[in-house]
Amino acid sequence: MSLVLQTIVSLLLIAFSAAWNIALEVTNQVDNALGGEPFSTQPSVIVNDKKGEHQPSFEGRVAVQLNQHPNETFEPVWKEGLAFPTSSADTHVSQDVIHGRVDFNGLGINAAGNYQLRFTLYDEHDLIMATTVGDNFTVSVGEMHQLGFITQPESALGGTEFGIQPILSIQDRGGNTVESINEGMITVSL
Repeated sequence: MSLVLQTIVSLLLIAFSAAWNIALEVTNQVDNALGGEPFSTQPSVIVNDKKGEHQPSFEGRVAVQLNQHPNETFEPVWKEGLAFPTSSADTHVSQDVIHGRVDFNGLGINAAGNYQLRFTLYDEHDLIMATTVGDNFTVSVGEMHQLGFITQPESALGGTEFGIQPILSIQDRGGNTVESINEGMITVSL
């Protein structure tokens, strides 16, 4: 989504939520995290009225997605136990509001970088009631977990070298290259 379109949508959401006496507040911010692993501190949000008073009878759900990310490539917020999002249309992870709050669990991001989460409150009719944005946080490269291809080999004729040689990296659970591992041996076989 372009920056202009994102700004217009954000302004419309703010104007629309101002008409309702409902607000959403992040009560537990994501702390720094590791690529491919659930956040060590999971976010929580609470439904308030505009005076800041808790609304325990509110029924609905809160969706979470990236508000800010380091590049324009698709990077979803994922939740343990759910299918991994494969396109930008699948980027909303949501949980039901219970007693006016949502305590997320199992959320994570794969790619290392600096991020910010956007939370959107929907009522029981799936109408947007409020939005809020969490604090900035960093997803760092985690511990080594797997061996992954950076470049796949190109096909070759028998007895000749590959046109493009394979390049491998040691990666964390999120597929980020663990640059602190710089020695060792990799054996290749068919």
